[in-house]
Amino acid sequence: MIRRMLVLLTCVVLSGCGAATPAETIRPLGAPGGWRLIFGDDFDGTALDPARWADRSSAEPDDGRGNPGNEQLEWNQAANCRVGDGRLTMTARREPVTSPLSGQRYAWTSCLITSSPAAHFRYGFVEERAILPAHRGFWPAFWTWQAPGVDRHAETDVYEYYSDNPLRLYGTQFSGAGGRCEWRPPFHPAGGWHTYGAAIEPDGTTWYVDGTAICHTTATSDAPTALISNLAVYSRIPPEPGTGAAVKQVDYIRAWATAPSRQG
Repeated sequence: MIRRMLVLLTCVVLSGCGAATPAETIRPLGAPGGWRLIFGDDFDGTALDPARWADRSSAEPDDGRGNPGNEQLEWNQAANCRVGDGRLTMTARREPVTSPLSGQRYAWTSCLITSSPAAHFRYGFVEERAILPAHRGFWPAFWTWQAPGVDRHAETDVYEYYSDNPLRLYGTQFSGAGGRCEWRPPFHPAGGWHTYGAAIEPDGTTWYVDGTAICHTTATSDAPTALISNLAVYSRIPPEPGTGAAVKQVDYIRAWATAPSRQG
């Protein structure tokens, strides 16, 4: 039933089919209003679904897989994205790889997934349930990035987490005047499952953790974007020499369309 539900969701995103599905009863945690689920993955299969996810993004300028100019040490590849046991496990590994495009050498490999080209949106509610890595030196995030053809920076960071500092989570809206959310979690993000979300609406952006609104800004997205979830390796505070790997686990990722009364 879950697999059938997600196939129907992809139909809604790609071709606008309007048949009612059980997915319409799934709501984002804590957010009021009539949200309509348009994209999601519960990772119940045995591999990433290529109808939903790509493993490279225009956000990574080195062949869609690496971004050393952004304090990242990793080369992203599908081999580091494992689906099984009802979850996606993103693994950053200390292993050398050379970019075939640039010749840049990377000391780490990791996992990045994006909903582009399968699904793009401007306004909506996006949500990820995850366990973040405990080892120092890692930089997991859940965010959106400008769709193909958008000629300006369009990005919403639902969360960024620097594992050397478990007492901070960061959210950022980059559109317009911009807005930033810095929050002290009352839990360790590596200690168990937590749900991270953002409502991106015409009148602003609100960040949620475990169904509770934690921050708001009047800045909001000004262009279509795609979802991205990744596990970066942070060059400014890198992993300890004895650390060979770290993981981020994802239970689900979902996106809802804004309620008709809220669309601008």
